[in-house]
Amino acid sequence: MHICPIPYRLAAALCLAMLCLLAAGCSSHQNSANPDGSNFPPGTPADSRANQADATPLPAIKAKPGQSVFVDVSGGSATFNADLQSMLTAYLQSERELIPAESAKEADLTLHVAVDDVMPLGSRSTPANAGRTLGHTATGAMLGALVGGSTGGGRGAAWGVGGGLLLGLGVSMLDGGTSNIWGMRARVGTSKQGKKPSEMYTVNVSAEGENMGRDDILPALEDKLSSEIVKAVKP
Repeated sequence: MHICPIPYRLAAALCLAMLCLLAAGCSSHQNSANPDGSNFPPGTPADSRANQADATPLPAIKAKPGQSVFVDVSGGSATFNADLQSMLTAYLQSERELIPAESAKEADLTLHVAVDDVMPLGSRSTPANAGRTLGHTATGAMLGALVGGSTGGGRGAAWGVGGGLLLGLGVSMLDGGTSNIWGMRARVGTSKQGKKPSEMYTVNVSAEGENMGRDDILPALEDKLSSEIVKAVKP
């Protein structure tokens, strides 16, 4: 049986359709990077959402190496509070040489941390994975060559390879991930001899991760908050 090759105009139309798919992939990828229409990529200093979660420097917290410290965390679940307390205590011990105390009354210094909110700040598209992009383009070229060769011989195979490459690249442009940006707002204060703090200072931090939800990003936010508090502790 003889199969007639695909007419030139039909082949050109197919390639044009593939180019349109590629353009659509690029457009949707760019639009998803900034869903609210802001002129700045989410998470950059010029983006208003990023300003909501930029770390606010704390006033200096006086503590000398060798003094004892107790960290009191509130505002979250029991597991979250315990995790943040453990992380911050470890930072203070390793970086400021403070000694963990068993209770606030036994400590030379008590750090009070009240977590008020964990909120989403937006998201942005992440580049497509290089390995997946190569795989898509290679698969597209192979399928294009097979289909083109079976219908149009050598010329059809050449058209198929070119069109398959374009189609594979267009699919890859749609394959990028989404990096979610999260913020945490907390208040920090200090006291001695187990008393309540006279003043609490607000601290905002942010973190982001690909396809990360609230629970997934919490360890990163805890780390950011702990780092900001430790930076404020000075002899």
